[in-house]
Amino acid sequence: MFAPGYLSIAIAKSQIITFDPADSIGTYPWQANNDGSIAGFWYDSTAPGDKGFIRSPDGEITEFDHPDSKTTAAYGINSQGISTGYWTVDAGNHPGFVRTPDGTMTEFHAPGDDSGTFPIAITGKGVIAGSFYDLYSIPHGFVRSGKGKIKTFDVSGDTYGTNAMSINSETAIAGHWTDEDGLVHGFVRAADGTITSFDSPGAPGGTFPQSINASGTIAGYFADASYVFHAFVRATDGTVATFDAPGATSTVANSINKKGAIAGYYVDDSSIAHGFTRSPSGKFRALDVQAQPVPTPITSTTAGSSQAGTSRRMRTITGF
Repeated sequence: MFAPGYLSIAIAKSQIITFDPADSIGTYPWQANNDGSIAGFWYDSTAPGDKGFIRSPDGEITEFDHPDSKTTAAYGINSQGISTGYWTVDAGNHPGFVRTPDGTMTEFHAPGDDSGTFPIAITGKGVIAGSFYDLYSIPHGFVRSGKGKIKTFDVSGDTYGTNAMSINSETAIAGHWTDEDGLVHGFVRAADGTITSFDSPGAPGGTFPQSINASGTIAGYFADASYVFHAFVRATDGTVATFDAPGATSTVANSINKKGAIAGYYVDDSSIAHGFTRSPSGKFRALDVQAQPVPTPITSTTAGSSQAGTSRRMRTITGF
C-alpha cells in the first residue's frame, strides 16, 4: 500500500513522484527515513526473483540482493541510511540482515527461528524490531540492539503467535497477537519489556496496530463483526478513538508521525482504494496517483514515525 477523496483539504499542495528500478515489473517501497531516502523491494523481469533497493532523496536508486537468494527485501531504513530486511534460503530459516550505506550486509538470526527472521523496522540508533517463526511457523517478537544483542518476547496467552509491527525512538514496540480462539489483539511493549494488551472498541474481528510514534501514540485498524476495517488511534493513556475516512467503506491507518498525523488508505463504494492523510485535528486529505487508477497505499514509517503530509520535518509519504 502507499504510505499514508472526498475529503477536506488540510495540508499544503503536494507533489507525487512515481519511480521504478530498471526492468521492474513490480516496485514496493516500504519505509522512508527523515531525509526522504526510501527502502523497499522489487520484482526483476530479467532474473526472476525479488531484490532490495534504496532510493536516495535525489532519485538515485541502488539495487541490491544476496547472491544466493531468490528474494531479498528491505523493510526499514533509518536516519543513518542503515537498512534492514531479510533474504531467503532454501533451508527455510531465512536470515534477517542489516545493510550499511557502503553496501555491507550482515545477517542475523533470532534464537529459535527455524522458519525465518523478519525485521520490520529500525530506529535511528540501529535498534531493530520484527518477528521470527519457529519450527511450527508460529510467530514471536524480537528486538535487536544496535550492538547485535537479540531479545525475544511473546504476549502471555498468545497461542497463535506475536507479531511486532513498529518500534519508536524510545524502543517501545507495537504489534498484535492471537489468542487460543483465533482472536487478534493489539499490544504495546515498553522499553523495559512490560507488555500491555489492548483492543479497539467494536473489534470482534481483531485489532491490528501498525505504527507507534515517539510519544507512544499508536495507529492501526480493526475489523468489526462483518470483518470490515476501520481505523483507530490509541493515546498514551490507553484511550482508543476510532475513525473512518469520509465516503469510505473500509479504512486502514498504517502510520503515525511524531505530530500525530496519520497516513493510510481507504476504499470507496466503487471498491477503489485511495491514500489519505489525517491531521492531528482530524482533517482528511485524499492522495491518488493520477497515472494509476487504483493506488493501494502503504505509509512511510521511520522508527514508528510516518513522514506524512503534516510532518514539519519532511512531507514524505511512500507506497505503491
